[in-house]
Amino acid sequence: MTAGEAASTQVEFGLSNEAVGTAHAISAGTVKWHLGNVFGKLGVGNRTRAVTVARELGCL
Repeated sequence: MTAGEAASTQVEFGLSNEAVGTAHAISAGTVKWHLGNVFGKLGVGNRTRAVTVARELGCL
């Protein structure tokens, strides 16, 4: 997982793309792009499932 993808995992706490981007000085679009990469690596299609699978794998 890249640093950008790791930063995007803050969605676990219910933060929006905008809030995550602001916290890391990147755009909301960049957060969305990194989340897409995370979804692909986890084989999921949404935030809720990404958090569930990441927790099951011990990533969060």
